[in-house]
Amino acid sequence: MNILKKIIIQVFFLGLFLVPFNSYKGVSFMGEFAQDANALILLVGVVFLFLESVNTKEIKYPVSNFTNHIFLIFVGWIFISFLVNIPEIFSSYFKQTSGINRFLRQLFSLVLSSILFFTFYYNAISYIGKQKILILIRKTFFASLIIVFIYGFLEVLVLRAGFTKLISVLKLFDYLPFVDIHLDNANNRLSSITYEPPALAMYLITIAGWMFSYILTDKGFKKFIPAILVLLLAIVSGSRTSLVVVLFQFVIFVFYIFRLNKYHQLVLRIFKMTVASVLILLMVNYKAVQEFVEEKATSLDFRNVKDNVSNQSRLGIQYTSLLIYKENPFFGVGYGQQGFHAEHKYPYWAVKNNWEFELKYLNEKVKSFPPGYNLYTRILAETGIVGLLLFFCFLISFFYQAKELKKESENRIMSIIIIVSMGGFVLNWLQIDSFRMYGVWLCLALLCFYYNNYKKEEVDAV
Repeated sequence: MNILKKIIIQVFFLGLFLVPFNSYKGVSFMGEFAQDANALILLVGVVFLFLESVNTKEIKYPVSNFTNHIFLIFVGWIFISFLVNIPEIFSSYFKQTSGINRFLRQLFSLVLSSILFFTFYYNAISYIGKQKILILIRKTFFASLIIVFIYGFLEVLVLRAGFTKLISVLKLFDYLPFVDIHLDNANNRLSSITYEPPALAMYLITIAGWMFSYILTDKGFKKFIPAILVLLLAIVSGSRTSLVVVLFQFVIFVFYIFRLNKYHQLVLRIFKMTVASVLILLMVNYKAVQEFVEEKATSLDFRNVKDNVSNQSRLGIQYTSLLIYKENPFFGVGYGQQGFHAEHKYPYWAVKNNWEFELKYLNEKVKSFPPGYNLYTRILAETGIVGLLLFFCFLISFFYQAKELKKESENRIMSIIIIVSMGGFVLNWLQIDSFRMYGVWLCLALLCFYYNNYKKEEVDAV
């Protein structure tokens, strides 16, 4: 293996390790990726991959994979939608940003994640090989989880147990690259080394499937430790996203392994451990558990719009996206253009007494656009029903190919990891509207690599 390939592999793992390292000020020219330390590293990796392709006159890309083809067709539809809406896009202006500028920036974000980073992942994975890739990725994520958990544990002690003297210990984390420590004293929510609780949730969703898979491959109680760390952080973080999505991923994981006869006893053991843990918690401090459950139930009740500004904004913006779609059902209004059309369409009940709209979403002085809070409604509004159907076809094909991998025993663990991970991403897209989800494109690269090898082995067997 030549030196460039070795560098690409090292950059690949460093990029995965640095996924949660994003609480520093960031690099402004990276736009949406400004605070993501791993994005900077992955860009370096893309450069090395380009140099390697110049050297070998070859770059690997899954040209025969159907799932990837569907996504590229979806990207093609984005361009068609843009061409149809060109006159209005050129005349749009909001938050000191023109329509064409917004389109190009959003397109850059999409291409960077789904094509450049994806291609880098795919080549790095092919250099590492099928025998080592699962073990090495999992170890990399577990190493970063240890740091994230230690910081999160200290946060709990400071914010919720009142051990303020530990702040001096937390300040030691400032010496880590790409980390600026901060505490959410207002809401007592955890963010660890990420910049905010939702970012911590996104990290946990990304690694959950990998950490759960230790249960299937390791021995003794230690095989449960990675999963326990992820679940504990998800439960105590204060983030609705991490609580719902990570628990949903765990349910998918348990469901899939229960269907495999060899893991029936393991599932029963997990069930007994869970029941025992809950009973112990209830016996130790029933009142604290009751208050915790009531607090989480209240935060998850989206009918509670009047008293919850976050719910008010989310539902209002999603509803507005549907209004935009209703007026532009086939082609949509153009990729990245939702914010321009939503300005005068927000329902009164969403804007009334809502400081988020007054200070951020409708404030011309704040350049950042209001989030769509739902990828599916955003796609409907910006690319129409055709765009959404293409995206759904992409997801269906994704799960179909991942399920096909399970037919071969040596691919089974990777199949479960991909299905659990994508299950979390698909659910998370109900409240986030970005394609800047590194785990999605990592899973797609792994799917293409494993599926192409699986089909090749099928042909060779014939």
